[in-house]
Formats: sequence, C-alpha cells, structure tokens
Amino acid sequence: MQFKETETQFAVLAESLPQLVWSARPDGSIDYVNRRWREFTGLSGEQFLGIGWEAAIHPDDLPQVRDHWHRSLESGHAYEWEYRLRNAVGEYEWFLSRAIPIQDLTGRITRWFGTSTNIDEQKKTEDAVRMLESQYRLALDAARLGTWQIDLEKRRITWDEGSCALYHIPHDGLYSLTLDEALDMVHPEDREEMQARIAAAASPESDGKYDSQYRAILPDGKLHWFRSHGQVRHVNEGGERRAVSLYGVISDITEHHALEEAQKLLTRELNHRVKNLFAIANGMVSMTARTAKDPKDMATALRGRLSALSRAHELVQPVSAAGTDSGHDVEFARLIEAVLEPYRQSSQNRIVIEGPSVAVGSNTTTSLALVLHELATNAAKYGCLSCAEGELTIRWILDDENVDLLWTESGGPTIDGPPTFEGFGSQLSQRSIAGQLGGTLEREWRPEGLRVHMILPLSRLTV
Repeated sequence: MQFKETETQFAVLAESLPQLVWSARPDGSIDYVNRRWREFTGLSGEQFLGIGWEAAIHPDDLPQVRDHWHRSLESGHAYEWEYRLRNAVGEYEWFLSRAIPIQDLTGRITRWFGTSTNIDEQKKTEDAVRMLESQYRLALDAARLGTWQIDLEKRRITWDEGSCALYHIPHDGLYSLTLDEALDMVHPEDREEMQARIAAAASPESDGKYDSQYRAILPDGKLHWFRSHGQVRHVNEGGERRAVSLYGVISDITEHHALEEAQKLLTRELNHRVKNLFAIANGMVSMTARTAKDPKDMATALRGRLSALSRAHELVQPVSAAGTDSGHDVEFARLIEAVLEPYRQSSQNRIVIEGPSVAVGSNTTTSLALVLHELATNAAKYGCLSCAEGELTIRWILDDENVDLLWTESGGPTIDGPPTFEGFGSQLSQRSIAGQLGGTLEREWRPEGLRVHMILPLSRLTV
C-alpha cells in the first residue's frame, strides 16, 4: 500500500512539473513518461516504452546518448547529457537530461527517475555568443589589434593573444603583469604622458575615454610606436563615483608613424624646392636680360634654360611615400650634367665635370640628384655660379669600393667663413648622403670658394 502511495505521489508530481519527466527499470527500459513528454513529441506513451524513446532523439546525437546511458546503468552513477529532441512538428530542440538511481535497502537499483529540461534558447544564445566572439576575433586579427584590461585597484594589466603578438611576447591565452612592469616597457620620455592620460580618464569627472600614442621597447630591443584606445568603467559607491577598470584595444602604428614623418619631410622638401625654383628662375631672367641682344633673343635663351631646369627637376623628384621607385640606371656624369645644365650661361660660367664611368641605380638617383641640386642652387645664389667669373670643378675617382668626389668652387664672392645658420637644404643634403646613401659629406668654407668632399659607397650607388 505504501509503495502504491509513493507511485501515486510521484505521478502527481511528474504531471505538475514543467520538465519532461520519465522513469526507467533497472535495465534502462522506459516504463513511464509524463504528459509533457507526449505533448512535446506528439507521440503516445506506449511508443516510448522500452527503447521506443530513441526514435525522438536526433540521429547524430543518438550514439552518444546510448553510450552515456549504458555507462550510468552499468556503474550506477547519476546520468547527465545534452541532446536534441524532435518536437511534435518535426523540429529539433536541445534538452538537458538528468536521471538518478533509486536503491532499496540492500543497495540494489530498483528504478531510475529522470527529467529533461528544454535548453534550446540557452544553446542558441551560446551559439550566437560564440559567433560574435569569432567575428570579433576575426575583426581584431584583420585590423591587427590586441585587447587589454587594467584593474585600476590592483594595478594589474591583462593582454590577450593579439596584444602579446604586437609586443612580441610568447603567450598561452591571456597574459597578465603588473602595471609598473608594463610601464617599464614604455619609452622613458613617454611614460609620464601615458600615466597622466590614464589618471585623466579615471577621474570621477571624466567621461572615461582614453587615447594614447607612445613608444615601447620590445624584448628584441627595437622601438615601436603604439596607439591605445580605451574606456574606463566607473561604479557608484556611497554616493561617490570611482574608477575600477580600464579596457581597450591597441595597435602598432610604427609604419603609419614613419609614413607621417616621411609625408612631413616631403612637404617641407617640396616647399623648399618650389622656393628654390622661383629663385633660380628669377636669376635666369636677370642673367639672360644682361646678355640678350633683343627681346626675341632673350625669350629663346630663357625658354631653353627653363626647359633644362625642367629636365633637371625630373631627376630630383621626391621619393614616394611608399618608398618604391622604378626606372633605369643613370650614368653619373650624365646625372651631374643634367642637374647643372640650367646653370650653364652660354660659356659665362666655366663648369668642368670629370671622372670615370659609374652607373647610378634608379633607387638612388633621386637622393644624389637632390644633393647636387642643392649644391648648385646655393652656388647660383651665393657662390661661383652667381657671377660671370665663377668656375666650378666636379671631379671624382674610384677608390677601392667608393666614389671619391670633390666639388670645388672658385671665382665667386669671397667667403668670410662658415654660415652661422644651417638651412633645410644643407640638412637635407647631409641626411641624403649619410642616411640614404651611407656615405659622408664634408664642407670646407675657403675664401676663394666652397669645397665639398663626398665619399659614396658603390654598393649603395648602384641599387
């Protein structure tokens, strides 16, 4: 009688629960399912008896469901597994199924009681989250971004794999270090600014936005530029607003920064060159006017000299921002002649160009022509090419693996000494020879005229 009452109580409870409820004999064969089982699947209770319930399991999930169910039957341990169950309209939904064994006084299992809980919405949410995480990671990887988070109370920062890769640090998932350790990697000149920006973003009155550009010293000793965007999370406690964390993304902007610097240099170079071109053109007009017989003669001579100036200008085009250059090798003597052609004033100036044959590669033509252009411009403004009596001699020899060149001016205005100010053109020449061509450039300010000594490695000239 007591057993029947227990059975009745179980049946009442099973029919009232929102889950699908079932029971099985010790051998695992189903002997009962509640009304919700039948309503959900659209099958009768008899169809579930024994192993009939397997017909409602998704075919792809059935092998593992059987395997785990049989393991529980053999071991006597509680059963728990997730699988898809077909509903009354033929669609599958995810369920979490659990069952526990009921034992008699001797420890023998007499029955299994189980429930199946619908977790389909949870599964869909998890799938959506995984997809978003995958899309998020793809976006970060495509943009070469890393993520980071700072615990402002513990002063500890955590980097993801992307951030570790940017910093060239081995990682296994998340990488954590103290904020002071991270700041030690920042260039000493940028640390104070970074700390000030973090403090400003964490201020209770701030909107919490953080943006910083800084240099960091990587483990291999190389210096890289980085940019970090972030947002502080504030909490309100006891009527006060307090910053607890700062999180954001980081990117390596070393290339971008170099391009910006190159663009600035290019702009300054173009501005400088335009001024020089106007100065040269103005000098040509004056010199041509002094020697021309009539307006027609002046126009013809001036047109030819301006054309020569245009040809020379083509040889000194600025290096593109991308750093790519193309073209054919140029004979060293021809390059010098093309640059100086605008300054030849119908034998008014004597210009001597002598030296062995040397091929100048297309990648270095611009740098070398620019230096010659600057020297010639200064000679036309202040040196030997500024008067009819001036002479310019350019001679070079091959010395081992170098071109040894002397630029000698004479017959121009007397030089009292070196200039007190080094203009942009002089700085650009020095940078081109030392930085881009790997050579040396020395100036000697003699009373009779400037002398420039250049040593240019052949290995750099011919590329």
